[in-house]
Amino acid sequence: MANYGKYYIAVRLLLLKQYLEANAGRNRIVQRRELEDLLRKHDMPVEKKTLYQDFAALGDVCGLQLEYDVHKKGYRLLNPPFEPYELRLLVDSVQSSKFITREKAREITAKLKRFADKDTVESLNRENHVANRVRSMNDSVVKDADRIHEAIRKDKKIGFRYFHYSPATGNAKNYVKDGQQLIVSPYALLWNNGNYYLYAYDGKKFRYYRVDRMERISQPLAMPREGRELYKEKDITSQKAKVFDMYGGTACDVRIRFRNELADAVIDQFGKDIQMFAVDAEHFTITAPIEVSPTFFAWIATFGRRVKILSPEPVVAKMQEFLQKSLEMYKNDGEM
Repeated sequence: MANYGKYYIAVRLLLLKQYLEANAGRNRIVQRRELEDLLRKHDMPVEKKTLYQDFAALGDVCGLQLEYDVHKKGYRLLNPPFEPYELRLLVDSVQSSKFITREKAREITAKLKRFADKDTVESLNRENHVANRVRSMNDSVVKDADRIHEAIRKDKKIGFRYFHYSPATGNAKNYVKDGQQLIVSPYALLWNNGNYYLYAYDGKKFRYYRVDRMERISQPLAMPREGRELYKEKDITSQKAKVFDMYGGTACDVRIRFRNELADAVIDQFGKDIQMFAVDAEHFTITAPIEVSPTFFAWIATFGRRVKILSPEPVVAKMQEFLQKSLEMYKNDGEM
């Protein structure tokens, strides 16, 4: 017989809590005899009165809301830790994240399944929906993010090595500054298009760094962060200005004309609050604050003649230059 000593009641309540969360739900009941059998297997036989007292304790201490179904003669759990749709949303987010390796995604998904009842667990086996996505090969990204958050909280700088891939060396890592440690002031972690980015001040300007391309991230250094005033200015701007694929640029208000069939694409990029003004039966315009960059021009070029930048003139000129350089490259075997 198991000897739980002074922890006897605590263990009994924990067993009941775990079983109810895994097996009871709004549409699934647990009968009293199931709980009595569970406790008996752990050498904890209880009377009906004691079980009712345990239900009351679980409600008072853990917030479990149990409801007795007189027709099915069992208990429903009205407030599971997560609703099934919430767990599916979390699992899909983890599985579709490119900055999380497949192994780490499986590990996190397995942990999330512990919060699901038996009916929901099967629906959380969703990896094959996203198995063909290109994933990071850096398995330490999740832990690295915690280290970055700590530096932000302590208002300290961090150091790390940063790399890009180089086709000249068979897609091997090509380290910035020959692998020397970069010292930056971290201010935010951003999730964009399935990737994780650090937004940091490098002593001259704010830059975006892919977290999965950062290595040997240090503990918070004994150096206070720089760029605080500039960050406040950038932060105000970034809340308004649309950034395309984390490629920063000069922010300004840009007026663009679209064909009506591109309304969904505009909403996807700028959100439902963007104001669209009808020009005629086939076109509408928007005016939006945008950080003008090559990735913005590339997005515009995606739609060909169905979209046109109208103003300001310097942005129109840069778009023309972007297209002209691309066109010249395809003429007469032009060089990149």
